[in-house]
This record gives sequence, structure tokens and C-alpha cells, in this order.
Amino acid sequence: MGAFLKLKQILEEKHSFALICHVEPDGDAIGSILALGEALEKRAKDVRFVSKDPAPGILHYLKGGEKISHELPEDQEVTILLDNGDFRRTGFMDELTEMKKKGMTIINIDHHPKNDLWKFVSVNYVDPAASSTSEILYRIFTGCDFEITPSIATALLTGIFYDTGGFQHSNTTDEVLNIASDLMKKGAKLRKISENIANSRPISLFKLWGIALSRLSFREEWGLSVSVITQEDIRKAGATEEDVSGLIGLLNSTPESKAALLLYETKDAKIKGSLRTDRDDVDVSKLAALFGGGGHKKASGFSVNGRIEVNGSEWKVVN
Repeated sequence: MGAFLKLKQILEEKHSFALICHVEPDGDAIGSILALGEALEKRAKDVRFVSKDPAPGILHYLKGGEKISHELPEDQEVTILLDNGDFRRTGFMDELTEMKKKGMTIINIDHHPKNDLWKFVSVNYVDPAASSTSEILYRIFTGCDFEITPSIATALLTGIFYDTGGFQHSNTTDEVLNIASDLMKKGAKLRKISENIANSRPISLFKLWGIALSRLSFREEWGLSVSVITQEDIRKAGATEEDVSGLIGLLNSTPESKAALLLYETKDAKIKGSLRTDRDDVDVSKLAALFGGGGHKKASGFSVNGRIEVNGSEWKVVN
């Protein structure tokens, strides 16, 4: 039996589900669990929504966000992993390992090209060619004849909008636009999505942009635009680590560079690297892999131990 038929059978026959998105969730991750969760609830299923970390504040408009828990239950029949690029990114490695040992049903639905969860799950439904996990869910809902309400449509369009960079990235195919059009016909609120994701920027974020731009350098030998943000920068700007996530797109907008790298300190004494490119001939996931990270060809990241020392416009990474 193919992966889709197995998935459809489980969604129809089982009653209780836990839906898990990745740590530090983004629009696609949260949109995916809320969309699938509501679709299952409308079929009288018992659903738990799980994210190790809180949802970004910019997604407050999505229906069901208040249901998200930060702890993974153990009494569900089925656990579904949504938009998790690898096992580590689930945030629940120990709990999932125990579930696997007990023979519980675990499903993986994702679009990341180097997803390693196929070794671990009962059903692996992955399409690396898809723009987002939300796009894959749209196809699943259509194939399973799930009703797409206006709130489900808005959640799915949020995921697609987020992972296509507001329909600006090269993963914006004609199919993506057709799906977006159909979701809008079903009641998706594109204006509300764009207002919150693309056009809602607090003063603290602009201050953080100023700091990042003041340190922006161009490594000509690599064609790479680079900048850094420290925890002290975040504090002085009155910002949050959530605000940092939008900076990489700004750095990647310089026409001279092939790709952009943002290094920033986290509260747990680590340095996270965020990589972006818009070019078809560049694969930033290969650079991320050198530091134990991964992701997509055009959007990847990694995490290492250390901190960033800044002296004027100069900076260095130290252990």
C-alpha cells in the first residue's frame, strides 16, 4: 500500500492524534498543525497540538493557537510530525524513541529534502519538491475529501506564504499559485496574513535591523553577505530572538551577494547560523551541513557552541 493510502486509512480509522511541529516554529509549522488539527476535529477526532517552543506572536490571528501545548502526551493512538526537517528538530527525541519502542503509530509529513525521519516512522509522506508542508496538506485534504473551512484555508495559506517568502522565492510555482487561489476562494485571509507576516514590524525590529546592517560585510571570495547579532544587541533594541528570524531576508536582498549568513547568539550560550539564497546555482544546505545543520537548498541553518565578541564594526566567534 502506498504512503498516501496508508495515511488516509489511519486518518479515517484512528480516533486520537498528537500533532507535533518543529522547535522554534515558523508560519508553515504552526499553520500545518492548526490546519490538520481543525480538519481532524471536524471529523470528531481527539487532537492535541504540540510545539516545544511558543508560536511566533505574528501568528496570533490563526484560529486554535491557544490550544498549543509544549508537552507531548503519551496516550494518543497516532503521532503526526509536521514540517520537522529531522529527528532532532522535533524537540521530543526521548519521548518519540519511547513511543517507537512501544510500537505506536508515528507519521511524518514534510517537504525538507534531507529529512531523516523515514528511518523512524510508520508512514513517511515527504515531497521535497513542495513549497511547504502546508502545500502537501492541501493535497492530502483534497485526496481525503476533508472540508477546508475559511480558518483552515487561512492556516494553509499562512504556511505557503511564509515558506515562499510572500510568493517571491523560486519555489513559487504555478501549482502553488493555483492552490493559493483556491484557498482564497475557500475564505483564506491573504490581507490579514500579509499584514501580520510581511507588514507588521515593531520599532524594536527596525533597531535590530540597524545594528545588523551596521555590521554587514561582504566576503567577495565566497559571494557571501555576513552579519552578527548578540544577546546584548537584542536587549538594547528591546527585541526578542523571534525578531531575529526576519533579518536574514534583509541581508539576502543585496544584489552583489550569492547568499547571506546571519550569526546570532541565543540565551542558552549557542550561536545560530541562518543561511539564505535566491540563486538556483547555490546550495546553502551544504554549508550548513559542515556545521552539523541542514535544511533546504535555499534556506538552511545550524547551531554551534560559543559566543560573539564585537568591537566596533569588527567581530569574532569565541568558545
